[in-house]
Amino acid sequence: MNTIRTPYGRVVLACFLLLALAVPSALAQTPTPNQINEVARELWCPLCNGVRLDNCDLQACVQMREVISEKLAGGQSKEQIKSYFVTQYGDVVLGAPSGEGFNVVVWILPALVALVGVGWLVYYVSANRRGPAPQAANLTASGADDDYLRRVEDELKESD
Repeated sequence: MNTIRTPYGRVVLACFLLLALAVPSALAQTPTPNQINEVARELWCPLCNGVRLDNCDLQACVQMREVISEKLAGGQSKEQIKSYFVTQYGDVVLGAPSGEGFNVVVWILPALVALVGVGWLVYYVSANRRGPAPQAANLTASGADDDYLRRVEDELKESD
């Protein structure tokens, strides 16, 4: 205890205290590129159309990946980071519309169209399995048809 009271002892103690404060920040893991890309793969560039954040080379996307790195280093989860970007840029960064409000139509309409299509296909196949539809009753007189056919045959013979 006597060494702490000396000026040299106080310097050593101060160094140990500073080291103790610096160690947790030094031990904080720097996220790997794979960890950053794992989050970036689930986000879309808010400026490009249909480009994932991990594949976009725009400066804005590079900065977004840096923010992901900082937030991962800060201990935030993937969902917290995604929530942050949704707050900043809207649902467009998720690449899919949310399931709220009018966006529900985007999720329901394809299923509804598929259901109607399958129903129509089943009806069409079952109707054609029964055979051709019965022909409507011939409204013309049988004699008129015979007369017409005879004239067509005569004209064909004349042309030969």
